[in-house]
Amino acid sequence: MPPPSQAGFAYADPREVCTRFTVALYSADTRRDAGPDDAYKRAAHFGSGTLAAQIPAARRDGRWATWAEHRAYVDAVVEAFVDALQPADTAISARRTVRVTATSLGEGGWRGWTEYSLVDCTLRRGGPDGSGWRVVGYEIRQAGLR
Repeated sequence: MPPPSQAGFAYADPREVCTRFTVALYSADTRRDAGPDDAYKRAAHFGSGTLAAQIPAARRDGRWATWAEHRAYVDAVVEAFVDALQPADTAISARRTVRVTATSLGEGGWRGWTEYSLVDCTLRRGGPDGSGWRVVGYEIRQAGLR
């Protein structure tokens, strides 16, 4: 089954696909979302059909109850990160890494931990997911808390 698509987005640049995937992944907002899987549903627009099928697993996020108690949202800054060990692109595969600084912010000045992470995206082009680049896998590497 093909994954959902973002209207008007070309899926032509693997870095932009990875960045948009990550921004959506870190877009949790208890004031508008029904649960933690809503952010993953937004991220699925930049992922493969296989990743989109994993939405039910995203419903389990231990932070959600604390965030909801404070009516919090995640304030995330996503920046390109150049990984010197990144393999060269091929016609159908690419890897990109982005750096994420994410803080949960809530009502009354409540502030959660600031997380520093690197998100490694594995992307593919073509096949059942369409002609553009899609995230087919990702790994979040924690770079620290503050």
